[in-house]
Amino acid sequence: MSRPSSVPEVRRSVGASETGCVRENNQDAIRLDDDLGLWLVADGMGGHAGGARASEIASEIVAEARESGLALREAVLVAHRSIREEQDVRPEYRDMGTTIVALAEDGTDYEICWVGDSRAYRFSPQTSTLELLTRDHNVAGMLVAAGALSPDEAARHPQRHVLTDCLGLTGEHEPRIGCLQDRWKPGEWLLLCSDGLSGELTDREIERILSESQGIDGARHVLLERTLAAGAHDNVSMVLITSPLPAEMQAARRGWGWLWPFRRRSL
Repeated sequence: MSRPSSVPEVRRSVGASETGCVRENNQDAIRLDDDLGLWLVADGMGGHAGGARASEIASEIVAEARESGLALREAVLVAHRSIREEQDVRPEYRDMGTTIVALAEDGTDYEICWVGDSRAYRFSPQTSTLELLTRDHNVAGMLVAAGALSPDEAARHPQRHVLTDCLGLTGEHEPRIGCLQDRWKPGEWLLLCSDGLSGELTDREIERILSESQGIDGARHVLLERTLAAGAHDNVSMVLITSPLPAEMQAARRGWGWLWPFRRRSL
């Protein structure tokens, strides 16, 4: 049975993950799960196979942990421990690790947790303003937090790619997990991305692209196009999410749920 033409198609999130112009393989992973209310970007490291495996574990374990009812911070910690376990049983993966930035939604509230230098931004189409929500867990970010560098200086710092925290971090200490909670505002967007995007485009350039885009799908295409044109020296991954639908559209989704599949895992 076809769905009625009066019901518009709604897509709350879009994503992209590309190898880029220099790397030989893609070690990133992204997840878009509108039904679960979970979106994430993980940027793997530690060799061709190791980096890809670490980001894959992070994506899968966080989703499984959330489905079992764990809070997002705990889910990220479980992912870290799972990567450590794989390091122990598979010596070829002993150097693997991954950054992560994840968004978990509960109605109109959401939580963002991150480890490393993958970022979350909030964008308001009404005011065309972009706000960086996360702080980079790298040497440059540490210097910014200490007041020794400005954000502009950090973007050019030679140690901006040296991480202070990641999932799979070896040693006695578990990684520092940054977390924040907030409430969706009508019409706003959230952008999760790896440093393959934020390292090629400035925040001002990202803001301009989002301001000129009519929707998240158009923004996704232009962000990727501009990053590739800038050289894309690393893998490029992003997820864009819009705020929840108005109450009447939420009701429409529930009413047509048996006709209209909303689970969208494809990109």
